[in-house]
Amino acid sequence: MRFVVALILSFALVWLCAKPLKKHPVPFYVGAVALVALYFWGVSANVRGEAWSYFQPLMQRCALAFLLFSVVMFVGVLGEKNPLRVHLMPIRRQLSILACIFACGHIVFYAASYIPRLTSAFSGNLAFSLGLAALITALMAVLWVTSAQRVKHAMKATSWKRIQRLAYPFYVLTYVHLALLLMPSALAGNSVAMLSIAVYSAVVGVYVVLRAAKALRDRAAEAAAPATELDLETAATV
Repeated sequence: MRFVVALILSFALVWLCAKPLKKHPVPFYVGAVALVALYFWGVSANVRGEAWSYFQPLMQRCALAFLLFSVVMFVGVLGEKNPLRVHLMPIRRQLSILACIFACGHIVFYAASYIPRLTSAFSGNLAFSLGLAALITALMAVLWVTSAQRVKHAMKATSWKRIQRLAYPFYVLTYVHLALLLMPSALAGNSVAMLSIAVYSAVVGVYVVLRAAKALRDRAAEAAAPATELDLETAATV
């Protein structure tokens, strides 16, 4: 249920707030920071309640951030004339920044829990999970910084595009990380964890299929382009 809530919130933000998010992104960023601050306050104050039981997992388990990252990634595999792409492409950068802000809540919460225990617990599966989390955080930081307009304009276009390709391993590794976090609970029979893994897997699986299909279409178009140009040149000389 909490992931349905996250999905509804994400869709409302993306679809209904697209124009104001494009024109005035700063208030949305401030609102995201405020939600992260609210989350930390609630955790420190040990808040309880029905509304909190929905809000806390969205922040702590990175569900809202992951869904926003998913929207950003899916926009890239839609066709050029697809209505969803036309509507969402102008706010792709802003959605990435919002997702990074929400992800910070997850990162800081778990970093505060595990960093003090690094010397005594850095081994086995925990070592792998923490190492993977560190790699994902580094990738997110690079993508976040290069999403800024000033940084983008200061870079060469080819260099910027090369760095943005890091979004592919970042997205897949984020899924792996979340699945590893949920796996112990899922194996223990926790229905929420099992449903969460199923939802994450379905979303990423569909994306991988669409991304592969787009890559094949792009490759076919590139292969056909020289032949088309040659045909035009031949026709012009006849």
